[in-house]
Amino acid sequence: MENISILAELVETSAHACNCFIKGEIALNDGNVEDCQKANKEGQVLVTALIKDTFLEVEEIFGENAGETNDYDYPNILELIKSLNEVTMAVGSLFSADESIKKIVVSQLYRAINTSKEIYLALFEN
Repeated sequence: MENISILAELVETSAHACNCFIKGEIALNDGNVEDCQKANKEGQVLVTALIKDTFLEVEEIFGENAGETNDYDYPNILELIKSLNEVTMAVGSLFSADESIKKIVVSQLYRAINTSKEIYLALFEN
């Protein structure tokens, strides 16, 4: 598979961001606002890097992004975690996909990327 290092970076950074946001939610549920803020800030830094760099590199690999998103109720951290997880699942599927279904998997990847960006921007860039 071409450009495996970019896809590896996408998986690693998306998974790390998910982990940070999950830690933040656990800290919030435990009443530890300071740890929540710290974990969420780390997750924000990671997603910002994805948006400004890795997501763009993915488009260079696979071509035009149609801009479609997945449905979700409203922007919140759990929806962001879900969407970033869908990014990692789609990349995993790319490794086992044959050429006949690669377009479908890339479409799923783009929808997950677009949804992650949309939710992130609604949560943290307003």
